[in-house]
Amino acid sequence: MNQQREQLQQQARAAQQSISTSFDAESQADSLVERANAEQAEQATLLDTPSIESQYATALAAQVESKHDQVERIEDRLESLIEQQSSRLQQARSQQPGLIALPSTKSKWQQQIHQQQSTMQRLQGRLEIVREIKDGMGVHGPRIEEMAARRLRHQEPGLTSEWDEHQEELRRTVALQRKKEMEQRQSATNGKTLGTSQTLVLAIGTRS
Repeated sequence: MNQQREQLQQQARAAQQSISTSFDAESQADSLVERANAEQAEQATLLDTPSIESQYATALAAQVESKHDQVERIEDRLESLIEQQSSRLQQARSQQPGLIALPSTKSKWQQQIHQQQSTMQRLQGRLEIVREIKDGMGVHGPRIEEMAARRLRHQEPGLTSEWDEHQEELRRTVALQRKKEMEQRQSATNGKTLGTSQTLVLAIGTRS
């Protein structure tokens, strides 16, 4: 009787242990599946989110295009104004007083010509400035790109701040890599020098 009861108890414990083991296995499997899904979602988010380099490059390209279009509109407008001013100047010159005109009439005409010429020079000077902005080079690259970068910093301070931090991190990484390479070369040089010295010492000792 006692033996049967003990057998039943052992069978019950074994069944309970089997159920517990199965539950633990299922729980671990569920945990692994949840972790895999979380990692997959994280990777998908990283793939969907453009890198800081891509974001900055896209934003800068848009600013460059905007500035370029703006400069071209100003250039076209100035060229049109210069053509109009050239016509006015030619018309004023064609109205030159005759030899028998009064001195005051001649003086008034000369002042008009001078004003028209001054206006023409100002317009031509502004056109040269605009073309210099369009095609000229600045300290770090094309002037129009430098203007676009300044405008981007004003409009997107968060993005440009992240870009600056990223660039600084890259510079530190490059500097650290160069330092390691220099140390490795120095270590290799010192090792060769030490090996040569030891060879000379051994050679001198052998001769003596």
